Amino acid sequence: MSLLCPIDFRYGRPKMKGIFEEESRLQRLLEVEAALARAEAKVGLIPEPAAAEITKKATTKQVTVKRVQEIEEETRHDLMAVVLALTEACDDEAGKYVHLGATSNDILDTATALQLRDAIRIVGEDLANSRPCSRAWRRNTSGP
Repeated sequence: MSLLCPIDFRYGRPKMKGIFEEESRLQRLLEVEAALARAEAKVGLIPEPAAAEITKKATTKQVTVKRVQEIEEETRHDLMAVVLALTEACDDEAGKYVHLGATSNDILDTATALQLRDAIRIVGEDLANSRPCSRAWRRNTSGP
């Protein structure tokens, strides 16, 4: 028996589904890893050049879904595959600072929050543009 995912790809608009596609999810994970590196550099935990390199390579052009899947087959750990793929994409010594001090849940939960934020913005825009809801939306929020 197959269980249905609440974000099933048979239904929904392309704009909303796009937020939850595999490549989009990977990009969010990479963005969180890059933000972590920049924050750590800001407080002196890692060198600034390492944070810059991690940020530069934290894209799905540099770290592909295919490569992450290959590593995950070996590690059997989804986020560790992302970390290792980003590490191997980085030049020089920067790779050793990827994911420093973070847990898998730190990265996964933050990436999920970013995806949900983007989805809520779409819903908010839709509500703001819906005549019956637009007055109530504008009255109760600052908008999307």
